[in-house]
Amino acid sequence: MEFLKPVEIGFRRFLVRLLGLLVHRSRPLPAGIDFSTRKYLFVRQDRIGDVLVSTPLIHAMKERYPNASIDFLLSSNNHFVLANEPLVRKRWVYKKTAASAVDILRKIRREHYDFVIDLMDNPSATSTVLCALAGGRWNVGLSKENAYTYDISVPLLSRRDTHIIDRLAMLLTVFGIGRDDLTLKVCYNVSSASKEFADGLLTEHKLLGRTLVGINISPGEGTRFWGVENYQALIRWLHKEHGGFPIMVLYQPSDVSVAEIIAQPFPEIVLSPETKTFDQFAALVQVLGILITPDTSAVHLAAAFSIPSVVMYVQSNKELRIWEPYGSPSETIVTDVDDLRRIPQTAVFQAVERLMSLELPSANAQHVAPPTA
Repeated sequence: MEFLKPVEIGFRRFLVRLLGLLVHRSRPLPAGIDFSTRKYLFVRQDRIGDVLVSTPLIHAMKERYPNASIDFLLSSNNHFVLANEPLVRKRWVYKKTAASAVDILRKIRREHYDFVIDLMDNPSATSTVLCALAGGRWNVGLSKENAYTYDISVPLLSRRDTHIIDRLAMLLTVFGIGRDDLTLKVCYNVSSASKEFADGLLTEHKLLGRTLVGINISPGEGTRFWGVENYQALIRWLHKEHGGFPIMVLYQPSDVSVAEIIAQPFPEIVLSPETKTFDQFAALVQVLGILITPDTSAVHLAAAFSIPSVVMYVQSNKELRIWEPYGSPSETIVTDVDDLRRIPQTAVFQAVERLMSLELPSANAQHVAPPTA
């Protein structure tokens, strides 16, 4: 029910202000503190993409402080993103119930974390409560309305002009890691089993060594679905202009019926198998040479694997910068109307053409076979 959304947002803002009357932290950080063997808890209990854009911080911290213990407080919606990340010691999974919150906070407090780090760049009531009750010696976060729950806050760079990863990187300055000292990159580790899953698909369809164009259609409903007719027109255009490149349609399991409708007129394209896990989906993205997608977590997987991508966005709030792929070649197409269907087909065709002029990678083999006529 869309009409309830403003009410929910208003209540959360009220709760953040109310908590400000009850919580206030200001423990100073001693000069000369040794960060190398401390215990760190990062709080990121929201969506899949939010965890992916936080991964550069994990690698930056472990590169500077390899003996540090890094744990994450995640949710049942996103914990699997870090399932294969060897640099994370523990993954606490928060479920949105009072009983779960009490249980997990009790366990977290027993860990006696040195630093609890809020990775939200907007004032989340949930992360405010979690940080306030986690029992960390020092709380760290970006300067915003709930900064009262932090002992140390760092400047929140412009949410309009600065990429989310660069905003989050400001948190590293607390630990003596300057932004200019690093090369930040989204990271994701695909399991061996999921790589075998993807390799089996490539072998079955004789795609090894070929540059594969991936079209991710999900989300399959609402304002971020481009439309069946538009996706079919894109496939026809690709066949006409770039017929030597095989095409695979990817989708979330809930969108299988829509994917089948889109693919039905094109027996030559590959309809990806239904993925049972996020890791299997990531393995399919990893073998692509180029990705075309609406704004979903696939965007950040493409950045992690350095895959060129064409991304379609709905940006109804111009004060918030879109989360475009970070550090990888991309073309972004934006509509300020709450309907992705308003993006013209020609805009997508032209964006794909610009990326096609690059030397596309083949993520599924070391040597790329030239496209056939």
